[in-house]
Amino acid sequence: MPEFSIQSSVDIARRLEIRGSDSRSWVVLLLPSGSSDTALRNLLGDLSSLLQRPTRVFDLRSSSFEKLSEILHEPEDDIVVLVAKTNLDTERWSALDLMRSGLERKGPIILWLSPDCVPNLSEQAPNIRSFVGGSIFYVGPDGGLMSEADRQKRLAELVQFYGLSNKEVVNRAQAKTLPSEPHFVEWLVLLGRGDLV
Repeated sequence: MPEFSIQSSVDIARRLEIRGSDSRSWVVLLLPSGSSDTALRNLLGDLSSLLQRPTRVFDLRSSSFEKLSEILHEPEDDIVVLVAKTNLDTERWSALDLMRSGLERKGPIILWLSPDCVPNLSEQAPNIRSFVGGSIFYVGPDGGLMSEADRQKRLAELVQFYGLSNKEVVNRAQAKTLPSEPHFVEWLVLLGRGDLV
């Protein structure tokens, strides 16, 4: 199996943020060793915090693909995480691949997979694999924990992009003149001022 880079769930959320709200992105995240449930909770928290969009989770082992195709479009712009903690059998991968057109949507799809799923994904679901492209990553051991350096870096990015200081953002939030855009919500949370959201 090829080597894939390690990314934190914060990095994944940022990648999706950069791609935009109508990106039709497909990403594969390979479960970390240890508590994949904790890592998944961290991912969901980071996605919600940074992207300010609802996130839904579906189990690929038990979901009917026909039903899945329906519910992915109601709505079709939220974030969907499709989970397979153990490998799917060949028939299920092939069936998923045949449904690929019905799975296309505006919002991102994240495949939360066991690493042993990658060979079957590539061999039995080549069209899905082509949607994913190079976006296959191991989830880093730090999960969703943002380090102080990451927090400061993100704050600096926001300051540079919007041309506002952290103090100005807080002052505008207190005066109720700060736009309610997701980036400003994130900014306040990163400053420890979630009370102003």
